[in-house]
Amino acid sequence: MNNNFDFDFEPQEITMTETEIKKHKGVFSRLCLAFVVYLITVEILSFGLISLLQKVAPEILSNTNYTLILSSAIQYLIAFPILYLVIKKVPAHKPEGSEFPLKRFLKLAMVGMFLMYIGNYVSSMIMIYMEELLGFVPVNSIETILEQTNPILAIAIVGIIGPIVEELMFRKLFIDRLTPYGEAVAIFFPSLMFGLIHGNLYQFFYAFLLGVAFSYIYIRSGKIIYSTLLHIFVNLFCGVFPAYILTMFNYEEFLQLMAEGTVTEEYINANMLPLILLMAYEFIMLAMVGVGVYHFTKNLRNIRINKGKVRFAKGTGAEIMFFNIGTILLIAYCVIMIAVNTFTV
Repeated sequence: MNNNFDFDFEPQEITMTETEIKKHKGVFSRLCLAFVVYLITVEILSFGLISLLQKVAPEILSNTNYTLILSSAIQYLIAFPILYLVIKKVPAHKPEGSEFPLKRFLKLAMVGMFLMYIGNYVSSMIMIYMEELLGFVPVNSIETILEQTNPILAIAIVGIIGPIVEELMFRKLFIDRLTPYGEAVAIFFPSLMFGLIHGNLYQFFYAFLLGVAFSYIYIRSGKIIYSTLLHIFVNLFCGVFPAYILTMFNYEEFLQLMAEGTVTEEYINANMLPLILLMAYEFIMLAMVGVGVYHFTKNLRNIRINKGKVRFAKGTGAEIMFFNIGTILLIAYCVIMIAVNTFTV
């Protein structure tokens, strides 16, 4: 039979010149250098401010509310605009997205809660191991801050402002500049940096996995509002709300009494409200995680990750993304922060 069509089913091997590799490494390097500049700016200004306040108003440094306001002002009003100025020179390509009904958003939100739960479990196991290895439990700084902060202030800064700025940083600015490299890179790379920049083992794993969920939602919808709303919900429901409950009674004492089996009726009556809130919180959390597990396993095979216009030649992907000055500096900086926060009692 005469075949008038000549199809070439053999995949074409992708090649890159040294100039092209250098060009793409420059993109990742500049993006990461922008975050290095951001972190260094925060550190320098924070050190300067602390040194000044120690001389003129040391009482401010002992007040968690004031320190949270000042540190947030440095991060969001000064360091973030500087990051934007550095990063904006890299061409942006907004994800096209598609129709994104509320039902789909809610399903992905529950999957995000499931991923966060996994990350939190991994962090807890590592902390148990670290306690056995080091003889002490590394301090969970964010938990301590939330427990000592005015609830309204925590809601405003940690629950709302923080997520908005972080979504602009890690999803809008970062992903828009990685879209040409395909969705796998645009989801994984910013999420890894998102986890690392949190600067401690308590938050790294669940921040990374949540970053994957946030990134996937942004890429699929093409609208930053969806990932931002989920980020706000996570920070409020999984951060601010449980921290507020723990300020209402002695949680460590409650765990000890539970372990000993000596919880009395008088104790329950005296702590009725926080115990009810705690049980309701745990029930709702487990319910959301359960729904997330269901949708994750049901739709795992249907997840599609589209390739980008730029394809890495074989063996060059890791080199381009990680073996450049910007990425190396950012990872080194974050690892040092994690080590300091882990081994500082």
